[in-house]
Amino acid sequence: MLKESLICIIIIVMILIGNGITQGYSENSIENMNEKLLSLEEELNEKLEKKNDESENIKKKEEEIYKEWDDMFSKLAYYIEHEELEKFSVNLENLKIYIQLEDYENAIKEINEGIFILNHIEYKYTFNLQNIF
Repeated sequence: MLKESLICIIIIVMILIGNGITQGYSENSIENMNEKLLSLEEELNEKLEKKNDESENIKKKEEEIYKEWDDMFSKLAYYIEHEELEKFSVNLENLKIYIQLEDYENAIKEINEGIFILNHIEYKYTFNLQNIF
C-alpha cells in the first residue's frame, strides 16, 4: 500500500513539474510573439499615417516573426492541439500576403486577430481548476 501511494505521489509531482515547464514556455513564447506583433502593428500604423516609402523594415519584421513561429510551432505542437496552432499559422500566412500586397489596413486586422488567437491558446492551456473540470 505504501509503495502504490509513493508511486502515485511521484507521478503527480512529475505531471505538475512537466506542466510548469510547458506552461512557462508557452507563456514566454506567446508573450514574445505578442510583443513582436504589436511592434509590427506600430510600424504599419506609422506607414499608414506618414505615407513613407520604407517598407523593407516591415517585411523584415514579418519574416522574422514567421521564422520564429516556425521554431515555436515545432515545440508547442508536442502538447497543444495542432488545430489551435494552425489557426495562428493561417493568420500569419494572411498577414504575410497582406504585407506583400502592401494592404496594411488588413494586415493590422490580421495582427489583432493573431494576438487574440494567441491569448486564447494561452488561456485555454493554463493550468487552473476551471480548465481541469
